[in-house]
Amino acid sequence: MTRHNRQFEVTRTIPLAPQAAETLAGALDALRATAGIIEARLARPASLMLRYDAAVIGIREIENFLQGTGVACNTTRAWRLKSAWYAFVDGNARSNAASTGGACCNRPPPTSKR
Repeated sequence: MTRHNRQFEVTRTIPLAPQAAETLAGALDALRATAGIIEARLARPASLMLRYDAAVIGIREIENFLQGTGVACNTTRAWRLKSAWYAFVDGNARSNAASTGGACCNRPPPTSKR
């Protein structure tokens, strides 16, 4: 198991389209071996529960990975909206993890003279 940063650990439930059990089992095994994935399991018959380090991997990479293994996500409007929000949050986590911190410049703002 690889180390991860608990500050950026997130849990997501991804709704899945109907799949063959063998396809899901293979995708779960491959996901568990992917960097940044902490936990991957079937939550209900039609959804995948993931815990991952958003500083390492994001929802878009996971969706692309699933598609590459033959597993299709449910494409309802609600999921597309939620997925877009997850992508935004995961992008922020990755940016924050890479940030060196501090202000945008090295000079403090001027004080007002009255």
